Amino acid sequence: MEKGARPDPGPNISVVVDVREFSRFPLRRVAPIWWGIIGLIIIEMMVVLTFTASYFYLQMRADEWLPPELPLPDVIIPSFSLGILLVSCVTMYLAGRAIDRNQVKRFVVYTLASVLLACMVLLLRWQKFGELRFRWDEHVYGSLVWTLSGFHFVHVVSAAIGTFVIAIAGMVGYLNKQRQIGVIVDTMYWNFVALAWIPFYFVLYWVPRLI
Repeated sequence: MEKGARPDPGPNISVVVDVREFSRFPLRRVAPIWWGIIGLIIIEMMVVLTFTASYFYLQMRADEWLPPELPLPDVIIPSFSLGILLVSCVTMYLAGRAIDRNQVKRFVVYTLASVLLACMVLLLRWQKFGELRFRWDEHVYGSLVWTLSGFHFVHVVSAAIGTFVIAIAGMVGYLNKQRQIGVIVDTMYWNFVALAWIPFYFVLYWVPRLI
């Protein structure tokens, strides 16, 4: 190569992608956000499983699990809370069906109903926190009750806020059958949050009564 000459950059290679068949409104597996929410749910599911496994490990290893003079928390409010969460899964399903049929008004009604049910769960859970007869640092069982209940409480708050935003998007006319990917991922997360309470409910309120 002569002095001062530029090196040969090689052949100019370009890649052409035909995007004419791509949709501006991808749904489910085509949309990156769909895979994002799947990844988030998998991560959160591992956290739920870790908490549940930690519960049984600490129950077997702790020197003092729960002082015998302290009664176990009542199961009525947690059971009612679980029932409301399961009903909210139905209203979210109906909301998804409504937007898939371009029934935006019904979608908004069902979505707001789901948010209202979540608020009822939060109020019941807050009442339950006030009725607990132990602090989080008094014994192992108390730490788990506060940690697991608080963990799920925060997730219900986040699901309610996200779903309320989706409802607002429906009110202003942004959402329709084409633009429903936000509804799909929000419903997936909502169902996960609701069903995640089932293992916590059993280990916190029924396992101590059975074992």
